[in-house]
Amino acid sequence: MRNITLPILLCCTLLSIPLSTLFGQGTVSGILMDSVEQEPMLGAEIRVNDLDGNFVNGTTTDFMEGKYSLSIAAGSYQLNCSYMGYAPFSKQITVENGKTLTLNINMSEEVNVLKIVTKTASRFEQSVGKSSISIDVVKPDLVDNTNATKVDEVVDKVPGVTVVDGQANIRGGSGFSYGAGSRVLLLVDDLPLLTGDAGQPNWRDIPVENISQIEVVKGAASALYGSSALNGIINIRTAYAKNKPVTKISLFQTSFMLPKRPETAWWTRDNVVVNDADESNPQASDTLQPALFSGRNGYRLPVELGVQFAHRRKIGKFDLTLGGNYFYADSYRMGTYERKYRINSNMRYRFSTKVNAGANINFNYGQSASFFIWGNQMPYLGGFQGDTVTNDIYVPYSNSITESVITRFNIDPYFTAYDKKDGRHRLQTRYYYVNNQNGQNQSNMSNLVYGEYQYQKKIKISSPVFGDLKLVAGAVGLYTFAESQLFGNAQYNIANAAGYIQIEQGLFKRKGSDDTKLNITFGARVEYNMIQSPDSVIVDPAPGAGYILNPEPLSQEAKPVFRVGLNYEATPFTFIRASWGQGYRYPTIAERYITTLIGEGVASLSIQANPSLQSETGWSAEIGIKQGFKIGNFKGFADLSGFWTEYQNMMEFTFGGGQPELTGIGQDKSIFFQSVNIDDTRIRGFEFSLMGTGNIGKVDFNVLAGYTFIVPEFQNWDQDSTIRELSSADYNILKYRNVHTVKFDIEAFLFKKSLSVGFSVNYNSRMENIDKAFEDIIYNVPGDDDIFGLGYYRQNINSGEFINMSARIGYRYAFKNNDGNEIAAVKLSLVGKNLLNQEYMIRPALVDAPANITLRLDVEF
Repeated sequence: MRNITLPILLCCTLLSIPLSTLFGQGTVSGILMDSVEQEPMLGAEIRVNDLDGNFVNGTTTDFMEGKYSLSIAAGSYQLNCSYMGYAPFSKQITVENGKTLTLNINMSEEVNVLKIVTKTASRFEQSVGKSSISIDVVKPDLVDNTNATKVDEVVDKVPGVTVVDGQANIRGGSGFSYGAGSRVLLLVDDLPLLTGDAGQPNWRDIPVENISQIEVVKGAASALYGSSALNGIINIRTAYAKNKPVTKISLFQTSFMLPKRPETAWWTRDNVVVNDADESNPQASDTLQPALFSGRNGYRLPVELGVQFAHRRKIGKFDLTLGGNYFYADSYRMGTYERKYRINSNMRYRFSTKVNAGANINFNYGQSASFFIWGNQMPYLGGFQGDTVTNDIYVPYSNSITESVITRFNIDPYFTAYDKKDGRHRLQTRYYYVNNQNGQNQSNMSNLVYGEYQYQKKIKISSPVFGDLKLVAGAVGLYTFAESQLFGNAQYNIANAAGYIQIEQGLFKRKGSDDTKLNITFGARVEYNMIQSPDSVIVDPAPGAGYILNPEPLSQEAKPVFRVGLNYEATPFTFIRASWGQGYRYPTIAERYITTLIGEGVASLSIQANPSLQSETGWSAEIGIKQGFKIGNFKGFADLSGFWTEYQNMMEFTFGGGQPELTGIGQDKSIFFQSVNIDDTRIRGFEFSLMGTGNIGKVDFNVLAGYTFIVPEFQNWDQDSTIRELSSADYNILKYRNVHTVKFDIEAFLFKKSLSVGFSVNYNSRMENIDKAFEDIIYNVPGDDDIFGLGYYRQNINSGEFINMSARIGYRYAFKNNDGNEIAAVKLSLVGKNLLNQEYMIRPALVDAPANITLRLDVEF
């Protein structure tokens, strides 16, 4: 009996001893905090390597207080911490047997632009230097300091990006497409924010008051993001709450100067005629809604006013962000205005360290009026008086003003959970409602439902050669119901379903580090699209035109797309990259079925449907080098890349009727525009960009600059083809592109960043090719083509080439308590735009703003 009892007692004794002591283990734990604001770093990554660089153990800080804890065998190790937007932290530690090492860590925001972290290109956190595709990051200071009331005003400062009448294109990948279809996908917090029926962005809807950063991906990204990412991605990341509550209120006013040619300022005239009818015409009083005007001579002076606020705070486990905006504008374009309201909220609840859920809400309401084309120099509309051309460049085309009452909102519930193996499961959903009550029989309504499940896993590999394997996979479903006067008052349904996967593998570890010198990316996506439309549709909006049989009432299509990318770190500050990605874009409802009139009578222009429009495919390739540099404490990178993009069956909104040799409207054939498959195209070019931040002496600087050169052309161009006949240029070049663009923005901070001074320049070369209809048919007097029309304007006044110079200055005063901590701040800014007062057009028949000055006040507490 005694022989049995002794072993039992021995076992019980051993079991009473902590396992960590028995096997020689210890624990390291602590809290990660922001070094300045003392905010906990939630979800930061902790990795422990042995002194040879081999991975031992890892974890993430919790989503409650930024705490971490992990057990490892006694010994010496290298502990590494990483968090998006912060400089990596590394420290050698020694863990003793059976003891806990408490290590609280303060992390600082990353000031090296090469190490700015993004998620858009790969869905994983990744420094811009390590990306295999071109990506630029814009911080929120540029939004505030330039008084950008819409996100596109900031995006337009990014090298290679041009926004034409609200539609973004990257490196010449798109031209101009009126009100339908985008090859650049707009994301807000990784979710698409393009309208379901027309596939277009509403820039005014995005909360500029709550932005953490803007990420711009250049090149085909359809493998990860789907159809509309054919030309690139613009991802706006909104800001979340921190421990210290923050409230910010901003007010501004913009005043417009007289144009360079004062006679074009309609608001200084005693009267303005914009209708071809006399006072007996009952429509004459409807064109400009005179009740909307007041002030000198019965007309309002151009002005913009706005107020916006943002509030962010934590309430226990609950994170809350609130924002709001009111924008008031009476435009320099006669009869156009905006009265827009927006409120938004981001909410997140952290159930545990590995589970959180939330919802983002954005509501927009407003009234506005706009016009598509000017009423410049039409003699029978009052634009020509005797031998004097009055140049009504800011006056609308007869009866072309469209008034709108918009109601748009999106609700975005999401759920995130980490499993026991640190795999991330995320469900993101969106309901997007759009109701535009427009005049001119152009109202439209759509309901969009979007859902995406995504799985992410970082597979840790203990190898001196192979780095971590990053896996992203997901499934997407989208459904849109749309009904519109623009689509013949019919109902349409559009659906999209997709599955995707992307793998990124690192090779050739640097000794003592988890970083790898070579990163290889492969992605694939299968996408299904469907449009369900009526059996018969209206193509021509002309009265009495009637319906035609729809050639494809149920249109379905599925295609795979692939991408591959490489990034090699030749030196710690030299990154060489190469990428190739396929793109695919399915036509929107608007592109196939939109039909409407602009203006009235014989002077009307029609937009016609094209129910036979087919999808387009393409690919984009790039090779580039990113070189980091340091001048004193000023750090940055220079980037040089060459790119090649090809499209098959490219879709484009183009002139499709009338005879170019005619000189009037309504003769023999009507003028109409239509989305068509123009042909196979090719865009080649190169881009050089420079980005930096830091200080030289006592002056801090931020610099963002770049030059882009493109050669946009048809792959098969025939001098005698229909394409040539419909183009204003007699050589091979795609329409609505600028071959040369230059972007430059610099901002300096003095007196401990109290005073800021900024300067920017945007240069666009001549828009060499546009629809010939704009030049040869519209706005010409029969037999006197050289006097009137857009052709004359482009040849003698402005052809789309311009230099837009802007400057800004701001002073910030901070209030501090007795401990020296900031408790409130006030900033007063003055922003001047188009300081050369150039008269220019980004797209034909719509002249942009004269010189203007903005006064802005920001209060933060």
